[in-house]
Amino acid sequence: MKKIFYSLLFAVMLLSFMPAGAEIVRDGEEWRVYDEQYSDEIEFEYRDVLIEHNKWGTGDWLPGCSGLIPLSVLFNVEYGAEMGAKMKGRAKAQWPESVKVFFEGTPGGGSADMFYGINMEAKWKNCYSGAENELSKWLNFDLSFKDDKVYQPFLLDGNIDNPVSMEDSVDHFQLYEGTLADMVGGSCGLSLPIVGDLCSLVHFNFELDGKMYVEIFGSRIGLDEKQERSIFSDNQYLVIEPPLVGTTMEIPVFYESKTYYRTDIIFKVTITIKILELQFPIPIEIPVAKGEKFWRYNSQSVSFDFPAVFIESRSHKFADTMPGDEDYWEFDVENIGTRVMEAKVVSNDSNFIVIPDTLSIAPGEKAALTVFFKPYDVGTQKGVISIYSNDPVEPVTKVSLFGYSSENDTQWTQVIEGDEPRWEVGTTGSGCSISVIGGE
Repeated sequence: MKKIFYSLLFAVMLLSFMPAGAEIVRDGEEWRVYDEQYSDEIEFEYRDVLIEHNKWGTGDWLPGCSGLIPLSVLFNVEYGAEMGAKMKGRAKAQWPESVKVFFEGTPGGGSADMFYGINMEAKWKNCYSGAENELSKWLNFDLSFKDDKVYQPFLLDGNIDNPVSMEDSVDHFQLYEGTLADMVGGSCGLSLPIVGDLCSLVHFNFELDGKMYVEIFGSRIGLDEKQERSIFSDNQYLVIEPPLVGTTMEIPVFYESKTYYRTDIIFKVTITIKILELQFPIPIEIPVAKGEKFWRYNSQSVSFDFPAVFIESRSHKFADTMPGDEDYWEFDVENIGTRVMEAKVVSNDSNFIVIPDTLSIAPGEKAALTVFFKPYDVGTQKGVISIYSNDPVEPVTKVSLFGYSSENDTQWTQVIEGDEPRWEVGTTGSGCSISVIGGE
C-alpha cells in the first residue's frame, strides 16, 4: 500500500507543476491535442532587371573650390530599368488532424519598387560668388519613373483581386522649343511683305510624356517539386504529411507571382503658326517595355519539430484478482521526438484505473504511468488505455489490458504479489508431509 500511496502523491505533484502546453480538448467520446509551432522568419525576393540600375559621374563638385580655382563642375547620371519585390514572414504549422502550414507576413515586411529611365544633372559653380548654373539646360533633366510600396505580405496568396500596383510618370518634359528659323540656323528664304520671314512664324515645341505601370498579382506559396507527398490546399494553407522517419520536418517552399508591366514614352510635337493662331499637336506613342511574366522568388525552407511517442510494451496481463482487491502495473511513456509531448491518458473500462491522466514530457525524457486493475465483478476483464498526444504521426496510442477476477483467492496469486509463502500439512497413507507454496 505504501507504494501505491507514493505513486498517487507523485501524480498529484506532477499535475501541480505541469507547464502549460498544447491544448487538450474533448471531442465527443475522444480527445484531441492541438498544437502549433512557428518557424524562423523567412524572406522571399525577386529582381527583374531590364537595364542594370547604375549611377555614373563626379558624385560631388570637382575639383572643389580651394585656393585659386575659379570654378567647380558637377556631372551625374543615373539610369536603369528594373523592378522587384521582397516579402518577410513566418510559417505556422498546426496539427494533429493533419499538419496544416500557414504563412503569416511580418507587418510592413512586404516591399515593391520600380525604376525606369535616366536622370542627369550637369552644373558649374562660381567659386567666388557661390552661384550655381547649368552647363546647358539640355544636360539637366529627369526622365525617370520611380515608385516604392510597402504592404502586408502573404495576404495575396492566390488572390488576383488584391494586387500590388505601382505607377509613375513624367509629364510634359520639354526637349526643345523654338522657331523653324532657329532650327535651320537663320532665314529659310521665304518671306512675305509686312509679315516677314515665314520660318520665324512656325513655332515648334517638342515634349516627352512617359508612363510606367507595374502590377503584381496572383501571388502564392508553392511547394518544392520534390515534396511529392504534400498537397496544396484552398490557397490558404499547405497540407503536409508529417515525417515517418525523424521528428524534424523541413519543407522547401517557394513564392511566385504573376506580374504585368508596361512602359510607354509619348513624343509630342506641337507646331504653331502664329500669324494664323493655329496649333497642330502630333503625339507619337513609343512602347518601350510591355509584358507578362511569372516571378519565381528564391526558394526557402521552413522547419518544425514534433514529439514522438514510444512505449516498449503495448499490452499487459494482470494477475488473477478477487473483486475488491487490486493489482497494478507501471510502464514508461517516452518522448523520442524533438518537441515537448503533451498527452491525455484515458481508460475505457472502470476496472482499469490509470494515473496520472495528463502528461508533459520533454524531448528525450520519459514518464511513468501506473495502471490499477481493480475488478468489480468476476470473469475476464479487457480494457484499453488510450494516450492522446500531439504526436502528428500517431496522435492516439493504445495499450491493451487483460485481467481475470474470481471469488476464490489463489495461493499462486498471493505468491506473485509478494506475500509470504503459505505452509500446508497433509497426510499420505499412514504418514504426513509438509509442502511449501511459493517457497524454495
